[in-house]
Amino acid sequence: MLNFIHLTRHSIVRDAGMRSVISFGLAVLFFAVTLVSFQVTDASAQSVCFERTALIKHLSGKFEEAPVAAGLAANGSVLEVFTSPDGLTWTIVLTQPNGATCVMASGESWTGLNKRKKGKMS
Repeated sequence: MLNFIHLTRHSIVRDAGMRSVISFGLAVLFFAVTLVSFQVTDASAQSVCFERTALIKHLSGKFEEAPVAAGLAANGSVLEVFTSPDGLTWTIVLTQPNGATCVMASGESWTGLNKRKKGKMS
């Protein structure tokens, strides 16, 4: 009986230790995920601005990107989407009324969508 109590006590201490290790590991993982999410948010919140002709020349030369869509925003800014012919890369650019041209987002695997015809739901 004494041996059973000793083994049970040892198993409880071991389980408690294991729970502490798991809890500590989860806390570190949560902290790391939180830290990374703040870094991603800060990095994506920053836009990079260039002189318009230099940016278009860079997108065309390095990535072979050309404009495929454009729209006028309510504040007078022009939003453009540039993509490579094969859709491997894309860049969204915003040109403000004061002439500043900023990269808002860029990425890979662009897929264009067909325009919906009036009166038809797809």
